Amino acid sequence: MHVEQSNIEQCLVNILTEQSAKNGCPHCVWYRTVIPEHVFRVTCPPMLPYISDTGTTPYESCFFSFFLNLSAILALCTVYIRYRWLRLVSNEERSLRCCNIIALVLGELSALGLSLVANFQETNLEGVHMTGAAMTIGCGILYMFSQTALSYKMADTLSLSRLRLIMAVFCSLTAASFLIATITAKSLRSSTTDPLHWASTDKGYPAHVTAAVSEWLTCIVYLLFYATFVQDFKRTSVSVSLNIITMEESEGIKV
Repeated sequence: MHVEQSNIEQCLVNILTEQSAKNGCPHCVWYRTVIPEHVFRVTCPPMLPYISDTGTTPYESCFFSFFLNLSAILALCTVYIRYRWLRLVSNEERSLRCCNIIALVLGELSALGLSLVANFQETNLEGVHMTGAAMTIGCGILYMFSQTALSYKMADTLSLSRLRLIMAVFCSLTAASFLIATITAKSLRSSTTDPLHWASTDKGYPAHVTAAVSEWLTCIVYLLFYATFVQDFKRTSVSVSLNIITMEESEGIKV
């Protein structure tokens, strides 16, 4: 199986090299560069990598940054709209208002962390990348619990409140599993192991797989948590008003 794959790879590379040499086709040059490194580089059996590993090197990092930045903007908008919606329906009750503001700050920090993860790859600035990941997951889980508390205080549908609580607890457990397994995998990993391409024979490989699965589950459930706002947002309309103040009006001069 590995021999057949190697032969196919070599034939394809030879064809693309020949084509690019003949006419200088940019697409052939691009495929000649990408395919050997990013498609056929199989150093271990197919298994879930860390999310950050999928967007560490070009060209993947370009798409990784673009879509994560887009997700951060959408998350920020969703958090703010949720905050404004709760302000309207809570009638400015003091306890709910405080909890709502805390949830807003946590949601914004989580979105900011997602943007840091997108723009600072782990192989370039690992400290900033890990800080962003901690903000995304940590503040995100706290945001889930704050929204769950608001659901119970607002007397939302009991099934919806319980669903949010289950999702928040599940994310907490998977995040803890991810943290413990990651520390274990790094402590057992030898200095010769490529952190981006683990082999099943490497020390700490089971812990690495556990950490990767836990990370994916945490992020998937966290994203699905936003879907629980759909029923509330169905009854909501958002409008943007633009007011222009002239120079004379800002100086108190009648026009």
